[in-house]
Amino acid sequence: MAKVTKSAVTVEKKPWWRHTWAAVSALVAVVGAITGIVSILPLIFRDATTLDSLTISAESIESDLSPTFAVPLTADWSSFPASSSVCDATQLSWLESNGMRLEERFLISVANAAKEGAMMSLKNFTGIGEVVAGPPTNVAVTCDQTGGGTSNLRAAQLDPATGRTAVYVQSDPSLPDNPLVFNLAPGENGQFAITLESSADFSGTIVFIEALGTETREVTLPIGEVALPGTAPIRFTVKDGGLACVAVEDCVPADILTGLKAAAGFA
Repeated sequence: MAKVTKSAVTVEKKPWWRHTWAAVSALVAVVGAITGIVSILPLIFRDATTLDSLTISAESIESDLSPTFAVPLTADWSSFPASSSVCDATQLSWLESNGMRLEERFLISVANAAKEGAMMSLKNFTGIGEVVAGPPTNVAVTCDQTGGGTSNLRAAQLDPATGRTAVYVQSDPSLPDNPLVFNLAPGENGQFAITLESSADFSGTIVFIEALGTETREVTLPIGEVALPGTAPIRFTVKDGGLACVAVEDCVPADILTGLKAAAGFA
């Protein structure tokens, strides 16, 4: 008879420290994964600059004590009254009756609402709209009732009828004009002034390019629809009781009007 014998099976017990090490390794792996997720969240949700980080507002900075009017060349300029010195109420009334008050000067407030990231750039301020081609048919006249002259606030100049961009005109004509460019770092804000003087009748909006690296978009300046008559490059003001040319020496307003009327076909 065959004898069946049991073979002994030996089970090796692992030392206690191996079980402990395995548990610790697993815990470290879990903690590492959680730490990795937590550390990457600020990269995903951080408040970095985007094109939507721009905030912008605008306000007119025309002075009630120094309004400017576009007066047609066809007006009866000989009836413009005289004053004892600066522009007075009688002259202001004549301008209100014969001209159209202009809104040309604006203060623009901008800010980059982001807390970190790249700098944004605002540039290429220009007019988009309808233009009536031809020589100007109006002269801009400023009724300075204080005698203080023009404001010392530096402003970029924009002729929206030309399609060109806004520039800072140099006092030295031999120097090139500087384009209006405004940069904003994260958290930064600032202001700049812009003056609209149209050489032809213009109706439309003022736009600019917002740039962030290679990203760009067109933004409309929040000053509403702009309607400006074309005015001559030489402007008048009231000085010593009568009309005078602005920033032009040896200028006789009557001669300027005669030349402008001839150019516009009114002679």
